[in-house]
Amino acid sequence: MGKIYTILIYLMIIPILVCIKNIKKFHNDISSSITRCLVFAIFTILGNGLFTLNINETISYLAMALYLFAYDLMLIYILQYSQQYTNVFSEVRPFRSGCFILAFADGISLFLNAFFHHVFTLKLTTYGNLLIYRIDKRYAAYYLHYIFAYFIVLMFIAALIVKIAEIPHFYRKKYYPIILVMSVIIILNLIYTISGFPIDLSLPFFLLAAFLICYFTFYHTPNELIDKTLSIVVTEINNSVICFDIDSKCVYANDSARRLFNLNSDDGSNENISKYAQKLLEENIIDNKDYFTWSEKRMLGDEEHHFDAEFRKLHDSHKNYIGFFISLIDVTEKYIAYNKERYLATHDRLTGIYNSSYFSEKVSELLKRDPDTPRLILCSNIKDFKLVNDLFGLEKGNEVLKMLAELLKTACSNGTLYGRTGGDKFAICIPKDRFKEEDLLNAIHTLSKSFNNTLYHLHIYVGVYEITDCNEDVSIMCDKANIAIKTLHETYDKCIAYYNDSIFNDTLLEKRLVGEFDTALAEKQFCMYLQPQMTPEGRMLGAEALVRWQHPNRGLIFPGDFINVFERTGLIYRLDKYVWELAVQKLSEWQKQGKNELYISVNISAKDFYYMDVYKTITTLVEKYGIIPKTLKLEITETAIMTGISGELEILEQFRNYGFQVEIDDFGSGYSSLNTLKDMDVDVLKIDMGFLRTTKPDRIKRSMSILNNIIDLSKTLGLSVITEGVETKEQVTVLTKMGCRIYQGYYFSKPIPIEDFENTYLK
Repeated sequence: MGKIYTILIYLMIIPILVCIKNIKKFHNDISSSITRCLVFAIFTILGNGLFTLNINETISYLAMALYLFAYDLMLIYILQYSQQYTNVFSEVRPFRSGCFILAFADGISLFLNAFFHHVFTLKLTTYGNLLIYRIDKRYAAYYLHYIFAYFIVLMFIAALIVKIAEIPHFYRKKYYPIILVMSVIIILNLIYTISGFPIDLSLPFFLLAAFLICYFTFYHTPNELIDKTLSIVVTEINNSVICFDIDSKCVYANDSARRLFNLNSDDGSNENISKYAQKLLEENIIDNKDYFTWSEKRMLGDEEHHFDAEFRKLHDSHKNYIGFFISLIDVTEKYIAYNKERYLATHDRLTGIYNSSYFSEKVSELLKRDPDTPRLILCSNIKDFKLVNDLFGLEKGNEVLKMLAELLKTACSNGTLYGRTGGDKFAICIPKDRFKEEDLLNAIHTLSKSFNNTLYHLHIYVGVYEITDCNEDVSIMCDKANIAIKTLHETYDKCIAYYNDSIFNDTLLEKRLVGEFDTALAEKQFCMYLQPQMTPEGRMLGAEALVRWQHPNRGLIFPGDFINVFERTGLIYRLDKYVWELAVQKLSEWQKQGKNELYISVNISAKDFYYMDVYKTITTLVEKYGIIPKTLKLEITETAIMTGISGELEILEQFRNYGFQVEIDDFGSGYSSLNTLKDMDVDVLKIDMGFLRTTKPDRIKRSMSILNNIIDLSKTLGLSVITEGVETKEQVTVLTKMGCRIYQGYYFSKPIPIEDFENTYLK
């Protein structure tokens, strides 16, 4: 009998070890406390089993000591677990430390009892056919042990009771079984202690307590909590959740779904929802579909709402079809936010029309969809728009841009696309047959008139490009329309220009010339030609320096092909400075050879005054090469002086004071030649060759009369006269009679390289 009991007791250790293995994986303080509690439960079982099975007195004393000491430690770790799990009495850590001290003191006393018998004594007793030891006499230390042990148990139960009082009802259920089992263990152990019965019947309940503690601590979740949570979630979420049986009959709809389908909460009829589901199933063949999604919009009151919908079949544990549910998620806010974001990404924030990228995208789509309809690209630009912001502020500038955008909206018909391509630039794609130039001019005039004032007049230019290749990049189409606009920048009587290939070719050439300028300057591809200035008798007095571009691929390029380009792009000052230095270098060579009377005249562009200190630059060159200042004559056009920066007249006076001779080039081509003479301190007038190029007899006579008066006036003012463009002997004869003594033109020589000039005139 005793052996059977002992074996059964020892078999309890196996499930306890299983519990220990399962809870060790949680790796927290609670699992650690439970593990230690179960370990000492094993030692308690081992001690009791050994005591029951053994008849050796000393071993029995030691077994009972192990049983009682392990019992103490097991209870202490049960108390520690309760404090950690319930957070009740968690602040009494010093008390727990004191318990460990008392337990170890008690353990030492119990093991010494095997030799001194000061705690209890054992007596060999027969129960039926079972011969075992039982406790005979008990002393104070024995009773103190049990008082200590039961106090710990009561602290454990008290912690659970306090926790139960603090928490909702459905949480309490997991504490009741633990309290019940622990109470049974105490009662049975108390009976075992008092009665002297040799077998501790409380030990099997240790196994039950171990399972309960592990389950309720780590694995149990109240179903009521889950059900309540899911109920609240499903009921109160904005998502509409609807459940259907296998007959597509609605069996459940949450509050959101009922509002969506206009059902009263008290109305048990779900007919509207069932009809909706039936229609949905008819439109979507679901026989082979367990899941699909779609989007739809529905009205809630007066508001339109957007939904992401989901259909999903339901199956039981045997994979049998039992019904389905539909979920409709309200994504209205997300839809609105997306549309707003998309609008901001595709529209100009100031004007509300398409931005550049989206305009290009929409035009491309239109051309692919309908490539056979002839269309035009119109691009607009406001001349000197920066002045509007500078003079009137950004708000006024923005107002103008919004006015122009509204003009596009009202002036454009259906089938027309328009957008802002950047800054003050707008673009339109319009069918060719709907474009009326007169209507556009009237609209531009209306806008300009509404803004014009004494400080600024609004000039809007429009470039027109006819689409010939629908696959061409829209940005290139706009570039071509803008190229056409560039032909209008210096005009005020026209505001519409049409693109053609010659404009494009000129633009490409211009860009190519500008791109090659730095290389050409560095490699000295620009060379100086000289055109002699002669007396009527054929004596060479000096020459004008002219530039040619000896291009490595295109050969000799004449100044008419690149000077205007460099004027517009601001590169002319670098080229002029280069030619000045070539002229000064050549004068230095001649003067070292004793040819001190020869001169070279160089041209000064109006743009030079914007980009550099002309006076300082030229005087520095003269000082660097040590030439006589009067041998470097400075030519500047009358128009350049009158339209250039303020102070140019003072600069001319500085040049003359330094020793230079200043010439007015192309005199007579300007708009106020005679009036100019009173303000300009110069030495020479170079008469514009235009006077000699008329072919009509009456105009020849008139030109000669004007030339005669200019020459007479020059004599009166003490100025020398040079006539350009002389091509015939008759012109020389007539002009000589008038008093002109210096000529320049093809009659004497065209511009020639320096080497040819020196071989012809200096040897």
